[in-house]
Amino acid sequence: MQLVYRGKTKDVYEKGPGVFHLVFTDRVTKNDAGEIDPGGNNLAEETIPGQGEACLLMTSAIFKEINEKNIARTHMLSFDLPSLSMDVVKAKMFTPGIEWVARWVCTGSFLRRYAMVPGVKDGMRLPSPVFEVTLKDDAAGDPPIVPSALVALGIVDGKVMDELWEKNRAVMAAIKDMFTARKLDLWDIKIEWGLDENGAPLLIDEVSPGCCRAFKAGTTERVLGQELAEYFRR
Repeated sequence: MQLVYRGKTKDVYEKGPGVFHLVFTDRVTKNDAGEIDPGGNNLAEETIPGQGEACLLMTSAIFKEINEKNIARTHMLSFDLPSLSMDVVKAKMFTPGIEWVARWVCTGSFLRRYAMVPGVKDGMRLPSPVFEVTLKDDAAGDPPIVPSALVALGIVDGKVMDELWEKNRAVMAAIKDMFTARKLDLWDIKIEWGLDENGAPLLIDEVSPGCCRAFKAGTTERVLGQELAEYFRR
């Protein structure tokens, strides 16, 4: 197989027509302060043993359930934990890239953005989930964008946008239920979508510990990294 792209945390190989072979690595990212941060934009010099397995373990479990329940189609064709690999359908990416965020609790960038609103505080539960879309642009700080702007700017086709929005809501609800079933309280999460060969929505990339904030149910104890991934082994 030919290496076609070396990402921050994954290596991508061409396996065959329309199929990529992903290898999850122990590479990690850091933020501008030099701290290890799954959402960071810079590749850290050090690695974290077991990081690749944690990402693949959680991602494969979530994708498998979404596929089996026909909630949406994911790009996963198969996976192999011992080799830390996953075969995926080659997807068409949006340009620029888009991240889809769901929030059930006010925290992080959402809190910073709306801190001026009376009564808003960290850890405040939202009366209903908030769905956001952001553009993947490190220099611009991944700015939020409304769906109508995605369509107006030609980033997403109007009909596809409607389908994406509904699929995204269904997938986010399903993921939330998966966490609840494991006695985990999911505060927020981000995922990515692409398009298949027919232009239909395809859930892509990964849904790993670094993509979300989760706590042990009924506590303020956050569950991170490999510990979080282990909840998806059983």
